[in-house]
Amino acid sequence: MSESSHPIFTLAAELRQVFSELEHAHHGLNDWLLSFNNRKLVQARCFALPPIAMGEEHEPITQIMVEPLVGEPALAAALSAYQQWFIQPHHSTKASFRLPGLLLLPSEFKTELAHHINQINHLKSEFKARVQSAGTRDQKYALVHHTLPGLITLHVYRHLVLLPHDASRLGFTWANKQIIKKIDKEALVQQLMAARHTPPPLTDALTWQQCVDREIYDIKRLPASTELRLRRPVKTHPMVNVRWQEDITPRQQQVKAHLPLLLCQDELPAITELGNYPPAQVRTRRAATITDEPVIPRLHIYPYQPKS
Repeated sequence: MSESSHPIFTLAAELRQVFSELEHAHHGLNDWLLSFNNRKLVQARCFALPPIAMGEEHEPITQIMVEPLVGEPALAAALSAYQQWFIQPHHSTKASFRLPGLLLLPSEFKTELAHHINQINHLKSEFKARVQSAGTRDQKYALVHHTLPGLITLHVYRHLVLLPHDASRLGFTWANKQIIKKIDKEALVQQLMAARHTPPPLTDALTWQQCVDREIYDIKRLPASTELRLRRPVKTHPMVNVRWQEDITPRQQQVKAHLPLLLCQDELPAITELGNYPPAQVRTRRAATITDEPVIPRLHIYPYQPKS
């Protein structure tokens, strides 16, 4: 749909409407779950993480203290987390809010729960589509923050996860891996050539061109046998390893633990709780084959020499 056929005021009205429907759908899910809780049918476990203060989002993470929650406190925290969409006082807007955990209901309610989750996730996708149709990055920002001040779009976009199969084990853990990706030299040079003409804000154009020219030179002077890898660090975040009861391939799957998972099965899976970070025991990894000296530090590009 073209931008011209969607004036900003029309998009704003549509965004408010979809958001209102999303809030209504969440209230329906909350009321439904609370009605089960009165009959002691919901089992809830969550692992509350400390908020990151404004200005501390880029500080290295050396320690995270986890607060385990069980039963009614866990359910209350989960229902609140599902709708934590707006900026919280004194909390960083650049660090995502996360609440790892799970809510478990008996299997007989899976069809009804799936209906609630599908409806919510459909509205989340609709909301995202409306935002994306606004045009440029600045236009999207203006649309969201003039229509719904203080909203964090990433938190609205995140889908709720209802596990599709019965799980035998949920292993909560910390992930702080690096993204490693092979980079084509010629494609990188073309990318840098294009970047010469688009200096970042508040950067002198000539200084920027000289910086990029140096990067292009550094790439071209590498030996022909040298490959390139992107090696970008990822912020420490919680994950959960799900092992299925059935003989499914793959038998185990890793799922992001941004929000409490939803399960509908009659047996509580074995659970490895999320502990404090760093864990007491850390697995040793094989020595990296990528050099520690980047060829382009700002892009996290490293030379890689394949073994002969």
